[in-house]
Amino acid sequence: MRTKSCVAAVLVVAACAVPTVTSAGRPHPYASPVAAAPAPPQEFAEGDPAFYTAPDPIPAGTHGDLIRFQLADDSGRFRIYRIMYLSETIAGAPTVVTGLVMVPGGLAPFGGFRMLLDGHGSTGLADRCAPSQNVETQPIPLGIDVYSSNAESFVIASTDFEGLGGPGSHPLLVGISAGRGMLDSGRAARQLPGVYVGNETGILGFSEGGHAALWATQLTAEWTPEQPIFGSVIASPASEVVQLVHDSVGNPDFEALAAGIVAGLAVAYPEAQAALGSVLTTSGQELITGWNEQCFYESVTTSGGAFLSTDPTTTEPFASLLAANVAGAVATPTPLLVLHSSEDERIPVAQSEVLLARLCGLGQVVERRVVSGSHASSAVAAAREGVDWLVGLAGGTPPTSTCGG
Repeated sequence: MRTKSCVAAVLVVAACAVPTVTSAGRPHPYASPVAAAPAPPQEFAEGDPAFYTAPDPIPAGTHGDLIRFQLADDSGRFRIYRIMYLSETIAGAPTVVTGLVMVPGGLAPFGGFRMLLDGHGSTGLADRCAPSQNVETQPIPLGIDVYSSNAESFVIASTDFEGLGGPGSHPLLVGISAGRGMLDSGRAARQLPGVYVGNETGILGFSEGGHAALWATQLTAEWTPEQPIFGSVIASPASEVVQLVHDSVGNPDFEALAAGIVAGLAVAYPEAQAALGSVLTTSGQELITGWNEQCFYESVTTSGGAFLSTDPTTTEPFASLLAANVAGAVATPTPLLVLHSSEDERIPVAQSEVLLARLCGLGQVVERRVVSGSHASSAVAAAREGVDWLVGLAGGTPPTSTCGG
């Protein structure tokens, strides 16, 4: 029997959403060889679809170098640009990543705008699900421009993440990939012509982006030391990767999540790619193949039945790789604000309690706030309370900590 369904998952705001990856059994399509010499960023005409055709070969340069940019919208409070920039896979291969940059319409203040690095919630794994490809139909990252009166003090750089819009597949919830993508978007945004940005840089992430934001904060000192982070807002984070997968196994509403996460590991780790068939059923492989083309809010046809043949959290190499990608496992000098909705139906609010306890045990300065509402409410709180908190930090307001309180 063929089953056509849209399976609920925990990482997205969409009403019917599933995290996914590309076809099982396909080797990771690493980026093209590096060219001989770097080139200045290229401006593409507004609406030119060739913007998303990855350069071949990939130009030489440093991760975070801006390769190209394109005006996407100039009708609101922000000028919105698409960007493509250099980054690097966790295997050390060069790649390109796409994203959005929102530039306030007014004059920059003395010293330049602040920079805000945004990590979006899951949208899909097919390129057409990348937020930068859906400016006309999807909310701007986290609705920051709608919900925050302080938004216009920031230039906002929002990565699509590796493999969404750029070459290769999306390594869902692989922390190093996600963190590098966020940090490199800030480097790239600073290279947009005519954009005046100062040194102050904050981070904000929701759901999958909350996981990415924690990893970006952790990686800053080694990956982009010239871009220190003064504060990070972590909303409804998918930080507890092992728990997410374990709790999803055997649950008809959420097992697709676990299948998507282990397939995301297979994008980044050859040993997981080789073992993927040992944990995915036929329906699971059909699901992953369907997600090559479908966004999380669209239905995928499978043969029906379970997506997993075993629990990946007790099966190697997935057990070790999942544990290695838990977010918030290292303390940083950057103060954190964790926001989570009390009735979160996708990422249980108890999981940020686990995150808080771990961070407090490490000596991290972290404040946790529980807001009312559903999973999506955390995104609204991040745009409102989180942006205000960042502005306060930048203005000299000392952070508070929930640890010991």
